[in-house]
Amino acid sequence: MGRNDPVVVHKNYAMERIETASAVVERVDPDLVICRYKHGTLVNAAAVAENLEARLRFPGKEPYAVIGIFPGDVNFDMSLLEKNHYTAIALNQVTRILAIVAEDQLFDPIAKLYFAYHPTQFSSRVFATEAEARTWVDAKIQCMHDPHGLAS
Repeated sequence: MGRNDPVVVHKNYAMERIETASAVVERVDPDLVICRYKHGTLVNAAAVAENLEARLRFPGKEPYAVIGIFPGDVNFDMSLLEKNHYTAIALNQVTRILAIVAEDQLFDPIAKLYFAYHPTQFSSRVFATEAEARTWVDAKIQCMHDPHGLAS
């Protein structure tokens, strides 16, 4: 999916959206939340915490997948590597899958280093494009609903 492609949603599902100072957090269907960081924003511990808290405001407690998209022009506070941002029990309970899209090649190794220092309790992976992340997440969601591969 490119930046201008329409968002595909489940039939009869109203998309939920929360805008924070640093991102737009959208629950695009019951199984998927997309967090798009704004261009040029500073991504620091406060920004990450604000967006994680925004996710917890969505109704329901069923676990879902998350795609976090970081444009190439965001600025990263390297202190982000020092803290595991997924220590809250509530976040671990609602997060089943996490895909990070690092649109800047320099962020890719930083994101991978973060996951090396702070392994998650759920499937997580770093991608260069939203399309790659979405393909992986969609396959993981399919397995989540049909763990034995019985779906057609």
